[in-house]
Amino acid sequence: MNSVGDTLRCSIPLLLVLIFVFQVEGRAAGRLHRTKRQEQTDFKCPKADGLFADPETCKKFYICAGHYPFSQNCPSSLYFDDIKKFCTRKTKQLACGPVETPETEAPPTPDPHLPNECDPSACVLPDCFCSSDGTRIPGGLEPSETPQMILLSFDGAVNSLNFDHYRKLLNKSRTNPNGCPIKGTFFVSHEYTSHFHLQKFFADGHEVAVHSISNRSPEEWWAKASYEDYAEEMVGQREILHKFANISRESLLGMRVPYLHPGGNDMMAVAYDFDFAYDSSIIVPMSHTPVWPYTLDYRIPHKCMQGTCPTKSFPGLWEIPLNTLFSEDGTGGMCSLADQCVFQENDDESVEQFLKDNFKRHYNVNRAPLGLYFHVNWFNDRNKTNVLLNFVDDIRTKHRDVWFVTMQELISWMRNPTKAANLNSFAPWACEKRENSCNIPKSCEVPLAMEGYTEMRYMQTCAKCPVKYPWVGNFEGSAEGYKIVDLARDAEPESDDSKKR
Repeated sequence: MNSVGDTLRCSIPLLLVLIFVFQVEGRAAGRLHRTKRQEQTDFKCPKADGLFADPETCKKFYICAGHYPFSQNCPSSLYFDDIKKFCTRKTKQLACGPVETPETEAPPTPDPHLPNECDPSACVLPDCFCSSDGTRIPGGLEPSETPQMILLSFDGAVNSLNFDHYRKLLNKSRTNPNGCPIKGTFFVSHEYTSHFHLQKFFADGHEVAVHSISNRSPEEWWAKASYEDYAEEMVGQREILHKFANISRESLLGMRVPYLHPGGNDMMAVAYDFDFAYDSSIIVPMSHTPVWPYTLDYRIPHKCMQGTCPTKSFPGLWEIPLNTLFSEDGTGGMCSLADQCVFQENDDESVEQFLKDNFKRHYNVNRAPLGLYFHVNWFNDRNKTNVLLNFVDDIRTKHRDVWFVTMQELISWMRNPTKAANLNSFAPWACEKRENSCNIPKSCEVPLAMEGYTEMRYMQTCAKCPVKYPWVGNFEGSAEGYKIVDLARDAEPESDDSKKR
C-alpha cells in the first residue's frame, strides 16, 4: 500500500462537470471579470455554460459561463479530455479536441411525492429550517451579527500517510476567538484507514463522519444504489468506526456520499431511518449569494445539479450543501471540493486569491458557512498547503467573528442562532476534553474474501483485532458476517399478525 484509496483516485486534479449553471442573479450582476488573456480569445462557446476543449491544443480548455469563455490551461503533463471533462494523463483513450455530444436529455417527469415549497410559518427552529431561496440567515439576524463559520472537511481514508498533513493545519496553536482549537470534520471511508490515527483526531475534538465502507467505483454506482446498498455502506461504516475507533454512535451523525453522487430518496431514507443528523452531499449551483444549510422537510431551495437529489420529505434531517467555489476572474474554474479546482503549478497567487474571493463572497453577503473541503492531494502539494495555512492564519488574525467549526457545531448554532458578540460563552463551542487513544496500537493482518479470492489486509486499531477484515456485509469482521439490514429486520418488533402465526 503506497497511498490511500482517495489519493490513488484523486491524485490528478479534477473539475466537476456538473457545476456550470449560473443562477439568474449571478448572471445579472455580471461580477465575473475576464483577464486580458481571456478577453483576447476568439473562442465561441457552443453552449451557455460548461467545459469545452480548445480546438487547437489538448493542453487548454474553456469554461463557459453565460456564453463568456474563460481560458484555462491543464497542469503540466496533463491533457483535457472532452468526454470526461477534466485534465488527465495522455492515453490512447484520450478524447483530444472538441467532441460533439447529442442532445439526449429527456424532459423531467413531475414527481407526485415532491415536497411542498418552504413554509416559514410552519418550519421553525430548532428542528426545521428553510427559506424560499436558501439564503436567509437563521434567527432573523443581520449579517453583521452573524458569525462567519468556516467548515474544513477531509474526505477519504485517514492513516499515517496523511495524518501529519492534516495535523499541520489543525494544530492546537490555531484557535477560535474563545481560545479553543479550530476544528475540522473527517468524512472517513474504511479501506486504508488506520483507526488508531483516526481516534487521535477524534480525541483532539474533531468530528468524524461517514463516507462509506468501500468508496467503490464506478462513480455512477452511488446514484443508482439501493436502500440496502446504502444501509450496508453507511450504517456499516458507522458500526466499524464505533467498534474499531472507539467512537460512540451518538457522535457519528453525518454522512457524505463518495464522488458527490447522491442516491436520491433511498440514500436519504437510510440517513433518516438510522438516525443520522445530517447529510453533506448536495451541490449548490454557482451564485454570488451562498446558500445556508436547511432541513429536508421541504423542497430543496436550489437547482439540483447532480440530478439525484431527494424528492421526498425527510423531516428534521439536515442538509449541509456544498456551495460552488470560484474565483471572481474565473481562474481555477468552479468546484465544490477545493482540490478539484485546477491551478497552474506554483501559481500561489491564484490559489491565494481563490481562497480570499470565496471568503469575501460569504463574509460580505449573508455569512452562510464557507465550506473548504479537501482530499489529501491538496496537501501533497507543498505550495497549496502553505497558501492554505497562511490564509487560515490571516483570517484568524484579522477577524474576531470568524470560527472554524465542525458540521455538528454548525448545526448546534443553527438550532440556536446566537449573535457573534455572545459566542465566547456558547456552550456547544466550548473546549471539550475527550478520552485519548492508546499509545501503541494493534497492527492486524486479516483476510478479506472478495468474489472468489481472498487477500490479506492490514489495519491499525486500539481495539481487539477482528477475525476477518471488516467489509460490506460483514461490518464486525466476524467469522460469520452480519448485514445491517438483517440485524435491523431482526430488531423490529413483531406485529400482532406475526404473533398469531
